[in-house]
Amino acid sequence: MSCPAAAQSEWANCSSGDTARIIQGCTAILSAGPKIPANQRAVAYVNRGIAFYDRGELGKARSDYTTAIRLDPKRAEAFQNRADLELRVGEIDAAIADYTQVITLDPKIASAYNGRGNALREKGQIDSAIADYNEAIRLDPKTPFAYNGRGNALRDKGLIDDAIKSYNEAIALDPKYTTALIGRANAFSDKGQWENAIKDYDAAIALDPKDATAYNNRGTAHQNHGNLERAVADYNSALTLDGSRAAFYFNRALAYHLKGDPDRALADYTATIQRDPSYAYAYHNRGLLFHAQGDFDRAIADYTKAMQINAQYAQSYVSRGTAYLRKGDFRKAVEDLRQGLRLDDGQPAARIALGDAFTRLRMYDDARAELDRAIALDSAASEAFLLRGRVLEAQGRFDQALKDYEAALALDPQLNSAKQALTALQTIKRAEVARLEKPATTGGRLNRVALVIGNGDYENVVRLPNAKRDATALTKAFQQIGFRQVIEVSDQTREGMLSALRRFRELADSAEWAVIYYAGHGIEIEGVNYVIPVDAKLATDRDVPDEAVALSRMLDTVDHTKQLKLIILDACRDNPFLSKMKVAYASRSIGRGLARVEPDGSTLVAYAAKHGQVALDGTGEHSPFVTALVARMLTPGLEIRKVFGLVRDDVLAATKRQQEPFIYGTLGGDDFIVNPK
Repeated sequence: MSCPAAAQSEWANCSSGDTARIIQGCTAILSAGPKIPANQRAVAYVNRGIAFYDRGELGKARSDYTTAIRLDPKRAEAFQNRADLELRVGEIDAAIADYTQVITLDPKIASAYNGRGNALREKGQIDSAIADYNEAIRLDPKTPFAYNGRGNALRDKGLIDDAIKSYNEAIALDPKYTTALIGRANAFSDKGQWENAIKDYDAAIALDPKDATAYNNRGTAHQNHGNLERAVADYNSALTLDGSRAAFYFNRALAYHLKGDPDRALADYTATIQRDPSYAYAYHNRGLLFHAQGDFDRAIADYTKAMQINAQYAQSYVSRGTAYLRKGDFRKAVEDLRQGLRLDDGQPAARIALGDAFTRLRMYDDARAELDRAIALDSAASEAFLLRGRVLEAQGRFDQALKDYEAALALDPQLNSAKQALTALQTIKRAEVARLEKPATTGGRLNRVALVIGNGDYENVVRLPNAKRDATALTKAFQQIGFRQVIEVSDQTREGMLSALRRFRELADSAEWAVIYYAGHGIEIEGVNYVIPVDAKLATDRDVPDEAVALSRMLDTVDHTKQLKLIILDACRDNPFLSKMKVAYASRSIGRGLARVEPDGSTLVAYAAKHGQVALDGTGEHSPFVTALVARMLTPGLEIRKVFGLVRDDVLAATKRQQEPFIYGTLGGDDFIVNPK
């Protein structure tokens, strides 16, 4: 270039490859002002703008490009450089306008089509972007950049195989083009070809060991390929290189979550949220961890935050609905689960949870409809068959319920709750057949039946290890002394207990003797006694009638028994619910132990410890009360009142008079021999 208006040395500096020299030389030229022709000043402004851009001084660079355009509106280079800057800072519409001006000035500049393609892709105009990449390739088939850009756009459209072909062409032109290697690796990941993806990430990292994104993406490939240890190692490398990226923390949190390391996962989800408070998935997944720990309030708070950020994320509604279900707030559970299914109706687990919530609200038709849909979506969902069986049983459709329990067990032979439900219902069915085929007594033997409930594995308070062992011991004792039918159930929810009582009522109605034995937690409020299912929360005293089962319900179950009605409550233990329960009314009486009762109609109610006392678990395999009761029941020829009198003496002696069993109710003059052998 001939530059008469300035020293050749200044132009040499202004056109050099050294940033400082460029700025010095171009500034010297521009200081001459109008003495320099406008088109030459435009060149100096463009060159200096490029130097400022390379130094990261983007404001100065933009100013220089804009001045160059004013001085020489036909200088395509100035529009091109300004468009590149605008694309970098996210001013997409301005970039598209400047790239278009370049193309108008010179339709043969391939890089302008490539740049506009990048901007159009950022704007979501994928087809237009692909058209620009194709034109850039036509004008310059040796440039790898347009092939890479086209690969990205094709991948956006889901045309993964075509994207891989385009990346292949970019890499063939430049085997060290790390961006294209990472793009192809991402495409292989889309196809689930994890080994191919990892090879490309390896190559990219070998070329640029400081590319944090490559480590992160390779970590995701290792994670999906089942190698969580290597995934965590890669996420660690990514975070060492760039600790500001919320996505890197989230991915490592997910790997820890999958590894079963909740503490580290929790810390990383929290770190994700600290770096990006709008990261909805981090809130949701942290909620899942709180949920698994039984901290439902914190889980619900996180699910709620996730919904506020992304109101269309169905899983947050489903997760919060499930948390409300576990808390016992069934109506809120229904509301959330329904909303989750409105957003995504293809979730069998959500329909199972909704069916469970409807069941607990005794909305059996709605429950059955949801469980039918769940089974239609997933015919291997054993829990859906189990729950539908319970609904059918509650509706009195015993044959259909049996089929569902059998289906649940066929799908999951280890599903203990299905085993218990099936066994109990089969017992009822056999008893019904026997009742229809035989008279109530045969050869002078009474038709005596018993329901034995052992609740030990409480979900929200301390467990009672002796409860189920004591129940099993009583079951064996009843069988040994000739009871015709003995139903034993354990670890029952409220619905499970009510279902068992409904089933047992049919046996009790046709029996001479009916006995219910219950071992587990109990509570007395305002003189009303309740036994407590394993799923109860009892957050406040007002929840007790809804979450527990009243003693009156047991008495009603045996009300039509012909001769002897006996309820044995081994439920006077120290109650852990009392320490956490909020009392709505300060004047409300909540007793220690159970309250005294006055049953009538040939009914006895036996407490392991008299009203106001707490029963002891003892130090052996069984409680002192059960140890004594089994021994006296098996003694031949004892009348029932004698049995409980001797049990009282045995327990007082065994507990050094700390515990006194007690019987409430009266019988007539007839003798009731417990073991007639």
